[in-house]
Formats: sequence, C-alpha cells, structure tokens
Amino acid sequence: MKIKATDPDLATIYSRIKDGSLDLQPDFQRAEVWRTPKKKLLIDTILRDWQVPPVHVILNEDTMVQEVLDGQQRLSAIRDFIDNKFRIDGNIEPLDDDLQELNGLSYSQLPSKVKNRLDRYAVRVFEILDYNQGEPGELFNRLNESLKLTSAEKRNAYVGKLRSQIKNLVEELDKNGLDRSFLGFSNQRMAYHDLFIKLCYMLECGSLIASYTEKQLNDRARDDKPFSANIINAINEAIKILGVAKNDLDRFQIDIHVTKASINTWLYFIASQTITASIFSESEFSDTFVKFETDRAYFRRFNKPPSRGLELTDETLGELFSIFGVRSTSRVTTTSSLIIRDIIISLFFYLYSPASIQKLEPEKAKAVRNLINLLSDDEKPTGAVLEEFADDCIWEYAL
Repeated sequence: MKIKATDPDLATIYSRIKDGSLDLQPDFQRAEVWRTPKKKLLIDTILRDWQVPPVHVILNEDTMVQEVLDGQQRLSAIRDFIDNKFRIDGNIEPLDDDLQELNGLSYSQLPSKVKNRLDRYAVRVFEILDYNQGEPGELFNRLNESLKLTSAEKRNAYVGKLRSQIKNLVEELDKNGLDRSFLGFSNQRMAYHDLFIKLCYMLECGSLIASYTEKQLNDRARDDKPFSANIINAINEAIKILGVAKNDLDRFQIDIHVTKASINTWLYFIASQTITASIFSESEFSDTFVKFETDRAYFRRFNKPPSRGLELTDETLGELFSIFGVRSTSRVTTTSSLIIRDIIISLFFYLYSPASIQKLEPEKAKAVRNLINLLSDDEKPTGAVLEEFADDCIWEYAL
C-alpha cells in the first residue's frame, strides 16, 4: 500500500466535493453524525489557524475519484459551513476578540480578508493507492479504534464484493420506499448493513438460529467472501414484496407498527421460502404481511382480533398477536423468540389462505399443521405450545 501526502486548501477541497471528485460517503463510511456544535468547533479551530487532524482518502483508479476513508465528519462540516448551513459561534472558549466580532456570521457574510484566509487554509490529505485487499479497511479500523466503531462500520470499511452486496441490498430498501418510518429504525451506525449481513449468513446456513460471532462476520468481510447470488436474489425478492405491501398500506392509509426484530423475521421468512419452496407467490406473501400487521394493529387498539372467520378461536388469535408483539421488542433477543416469531407468521400465512400450505417448504408445512391441531385442542395455553415448539427446534438444531 502506497500513501501520498498533499496539502490542498479548503477552496480546492470544497470544489472537489461539489464536482464529485472527492466522495464523502463511499459505501464503507458511516452516515454523518456530527451535530452543529461540533461543526462550529471545527470552524473555530480553522479560524484560529490551529491544525486539524489529517484526512485519509482512497484513490479509486477506475474513476479517479478520491473516496474518504477517515475525515468524513470534518470535511462534511467544512462543506456545510461554506454552504451557509450554520454560523460562527464567536463565544467558544478561550474567547478571542477577532472571533467574537464574527459571531453569528455565515460564510457568505464573512469579510473578504477572513474569507480569503479561510479558503487558503490547508489540510493534510493522505492519498492511499496500490493497496492490497483489506489494507484500507484495516487502516480505517486502526485510525478509529478509540471511537468504538460498531461491527457494521468496521466490516464496511473492507473494500470488495461482499461490501458491494450488502450496500446494494441497503439501496434496494430505498428504491422500494422502505425507510425509517416503515422499518421502525434508521440506518444510523449502519444498522441496515448489520441486519443484511446477518440475514445473509442465516440463509446461507439454512437456519434462523444459526450461531455466529461478530468476529466471524468481520473476518468474512476482511477476507471478502461474498454470499451466493441465490441468497442475494432471495433477499431482493423479499424487499420487493415488502415494498408492494407498503404501497398497499399507504393506499388504504393503514398505520402499522413494526420493529427491527419483526422486519428481520419477515425478511427471513419470505427470503427462505423463495429459496426452499417449490411454488412461490409474491402476492400471497405481500397479502399476508398486510393482513397480519393490520390485524395486529387492530388487536392493539381494540384488544380483540378482527372478524375474519379464521380456523382458530378469537382468544387464541389474540394470544398469538400478543405473543408476537412481546417477542418483537428490542429487549427480547432469545433464540426461542426468533423461532416463535417465524412460526407465528407461518401460521397466519396458512390461516389467511389454507391452500397456501403447499407453498411452504415441507418441514415448515408439517410444523404448521401440527401446531394448528395443538392450538385447536385448547389443552395447553398458546404460549406453552409455542415454547415447546421452540425448544424442540433448538434441540434439533443442536443435535
């Protein structure tokens, strides 16, 4: 890996950001997280002519674009100030008479002398080129070691096919209108990237309860071992189906509440059926999502399920909705919760359309039939039936 040092001034850096030759958000970077007070502090540092830490960029030799490896937050703050998105705070300690006179001014309002001096302020930039696989990512992690990066942020610093796969899945969410308001959580600290690499791994193992460590996933990203096209296509299909469901919900102005846990379960349920089922119907999966989440919302509001004439009693249906809700909170991360959420969705997939049982993979279809019989007998509480089912699954996987 070669590193070349340059010292461009802020006017040059800003121009490169604007024309796209300096990319502040390549796919390994985290989202912008600095708040305005911290941005003001950086501009104060520059106006005092104090040195700021150097920036590291990777030269993409295919496009000749510099991708920011370290320094994204600093460069974003500089861009935003020159774009007049915040003003100078002249009351930052230690007080300086010259800076106090600039208090409240935006970039465009600065006196010419001050503006010219700021434009000529130089930042040391280290450009990385001729690197081997994993070297820029390792440098990024070492530079940010004290910042307590999330595992997802560390993984996404490794350039390669795996990173591109996960990035493309995250982009598919946006293309299908699946944003924070629908998913129930944002991509802050690369939460979507984290969800998808774990989802890919579970599908690769063929089990919702496949065990893994963050180190295993980090090593996989460093070594650039991509997932099969079959798995990526299955998740893309699941995203598309949820996008169709969201459009239906929006069209009928139906408000639902999903969580990171429940969305993860839906994505796994649909993607796994895409891979394993002999017959697959997009409309039945999107209809199941709409009906199930609409009925759950109805149950939360009225404390009873809507009348749909389903095979199970209203009491049992209500218990299923309640259990799913409890098992979908951020505080519940047990293996049994993963299994119970998945089998409840499978149960309703059958209940809403009994003929659809043939579209479930054989083992799951068998499990659904057995559970329907157990829940219909009313000999055991619904919760106990599901707990026993989850325990059996866990033992079978362990053996």
